Amino acid sequence: MAIVDRGLQIAYRPALAGGVRWRVAPEYHDLLLGPDGLRLGEWLASGLARVVKHGPHRTVYRVELPGLDVHVKHFRLPDARSWLRQCVRPSKARLELDRSLAVAARGVPTVEPLALGETAGVTPGDSFLVTRTLDDVEPLGAFLERTLTSFAPTRQARVRQRVALALADLLARLHDAGVRHDDLHAGNLLVRLGADDEPVLFPIDLHAVRFGAPLDWRAGRDNLVLLNRWFVLRAGRADRLRFFEAYHVARFGGACFAKRARELEEHTWASNLRFWAQRDRRCLVDNRYYRCVRSAVAAGHVVADLDRAAADALLADPDEPFRRAGAVVLKDSRSSTVIETDVVVNGEVRRAIYKRFRATPRDPWLALLRRTSALRSWVFGHGLRERWLPTPRPLAVLHRRQNGLLSEGYLLTEKVANALELGRFVAGLASLPDAERRAVLRRLVDAVARLVRDLHRRRLSHRDLKAANLLVQQRTDGSPALWLIDLVGVRRHRSLSRRRRVRDLARLNASFSRGGALTRADRVRFLRVYLSWGLGGKPGWKGWWREVDEATTAKELRNRRNGRPLA
Repeated sequence: MAIVDRGLQIAYRPALAGGVRWRVAPEYHDLLLGPDGLRLGEWLASGLARVVKHGPHRTVYRVELPGLDVHVKHFRLPDARSWLRQCVRPSKARLELDRSLAVAARGVPTVEPLALGETAGVTPGDSFLVTRTLDDVEPLGAFLERTLTSFAPTRQARVRQRVALALADLLARLHDAGVRHDDLHAGNLLVRLGADDEPVLFPIDLHAVRFGAPLDWRAGRDNLVLLNRWFVLRAGRADRLRFFEAYHVARFGGACFAKRARELEEHTWASNLRFWAQRDRRCLVDNRYYRCVRSAVAAGHVVADLDRAAADALLADPDEPFRRAGAVVLKDSRSSTVIETDVVVNGEVRRAIYKRFRATPRDPWLALLRRTSALRSWVFGHGLRERWLPTPRPLAVLHRRQNGLLSEGYLLTEKVANALELGRFVAGLASLPDAERRAVLRRLVDAVARLVRDLHRRRLSHRDLKAANLLVQQRTDGSPALWLIDLVGVRRHRSLSRRRRVRDLARLNASFSRGGALTRADRVRFLRVYLSWGLGGKPGWKGWWREVDEATTAKELRNRRNGRPLA
């Protein structure tokens, strides 16, 4: 007996093949199924199918058949929790099929399901969902970060504004229809540019969708926060405001618009802070991005795409790169040694920085109470990248073990090519004509101020925020690209106090206290950007100026007393 969906008017024919119960659109039955079930093995062998995404819970294939282009999702039950969950609820494939049909029935365009397969028997098992591939689409995040940036400036601005309005219209329609997508992010929205660059959006991965009454403001806000977590880091305030104004007017009119816009931004930042704190632990466990490694000599963590032979060589002898002929030594002090070396990542040879942290007699015991310097650098290296802050990607962290205690630490990170330390970059500007030097310096001051402001807004501090720990690259358009390095001194805070912010600013300011490279006007410019005068106004800036100046003087005296240079 055929199963008919009244929203899409699809009649699914039941079939049993290869131990799997199928519901298939009749016209594609023979094309998709053979005597042994889904013809996936044939398609892979013939090159008609390729893996799009793979993980322990799910593999996604794209299959390009004559006259039909489909995506196949293979859902697995890799652990006891997944198995038990499917004992009390439908399979993920069935959930996604049912909810895709329900969303389409509400007039929202999405993928068209062609076949559902579930393991036959009384116990839960794997499930399959086959959907028709949407033509000329790409994930919204990839479109905004790559495709859109290749457009001419005028077209880029026009398309960006239209995407914001189209996204607002889609979310308003979903929420008015009582649809809440609990996995709402830019990767789960597909975009297609139609005639005259009009965007069309399609929500996908609908197994996490829930249905009910139209969402009130609080429920709608909480759902928008999931999407805004991505956009608040990558889209400008004007585009976010354009989106929210269109959404709010469509659903609630103009009342309370400004108040609710601020409320959405505040809840988004609070959500991001919680999300980032949870993600900081991800680089310390086995998953598809990281591997825990161990040998008789050392143990630690590496990124999944680091060449296994290179990782094994470091595990066998972490000090071997320092003995190689021709190793470029960047630093050799009592506390650490730093060299440049080559390493294979994702099949490509890349230049990397390899640092050895020497251990004092008490360090192994302190490691029982807190993370080592190498491990803190590893965690915050990935943590800053999660927070959309620029820092070189850490590739591996290792520790020698003695009597079960951690001793020397080793950190391998990608090298930032063609970069100079901030202090040296500023000093090099003296050779430029005065007008050109001032223009470059102003852009640089603004960029550094925005970076430090973003660091603090994410409730991170850097107790060693000196010019030597900021790298500068010049882009082809002349604008500066900045990178934070040497992250041992980075800390995460529940609430970042003004005192800590002043301390960071003073440490950076002290790097330029001599030599006259920066004028008072440059320092005021920095403070203006850091305090966002254009949004928050000027009141209170003189108090910041005095506090930073006093902290800078205290830092200079302390370093002079201890015989340590400022930079």
